[in-house]
Amino acid sequence: MKSHLAFAAALFAAACGATDEGPPPAGVIALSDQFKADFALIDQNGRTMTAADLKGRVGVVYFGFASCPDVCPLALGRLGAALNELSEAERAKVAPLFITVDPDRDTPSKLKDYLAFDERIIGLTGDRAAIEAAKANYKVFAEPEPVEDSALGYTMQHSSLFYLVNRDGELQYALQDTLTPAEIADAIRRAL
Repeated sequence: MKSHLAFAAALFAAACGATDEGPPPAGVIALSDQFKADFALIDQNGRTMTAADLKGRVGVVYFGFASCPDVCPLALGRLGAALNELSEAERAKVAPLFITVDPDRDTPSKLKDYLAFDERIIGLTGDRAAIEAAKANYKVFAEPEPVEDSALGYTMQHSSLFYLVNRDGELQYALQDTLTPAEIADAIRRAL
């Protein structure tokens, strides 16, 4: 009798389109539909790029800034190492993006220089309004903080997450930047 009930429950779930994927792994945060993968920015080569350009690929989006002394380089290093974990065929289906939170300093040419260590990562910038719109859609925190006795004058305090955009252009998950490259690669594979 129990097996019949289990079978009936499974059949009902399948008919309703339900899945039993369970909770996401530790460090992977499921996002509500309040998060949008929308942006219209300029890449490091001066070309316009929008969220529509990601269609058919999995986007891995990180917000940071080129003058960041520690958090951003570490996160981007993990992203590059995660890309190395993927096969060439898998990497062809992934669009790794770095969106600046400091558009006043991060010009396309500065982003190109900053990301020269890994040319697979696409740097994006734009005017302040375009960056603010992208931050609002992704719910990213970022604000300047003055730094005394520094030629930079200020740094940027910002949230540090990788955002996964599925192949349909929907923002589904955020990954903590403390995940290992293998864990990041595994999350990307699940989205493929």
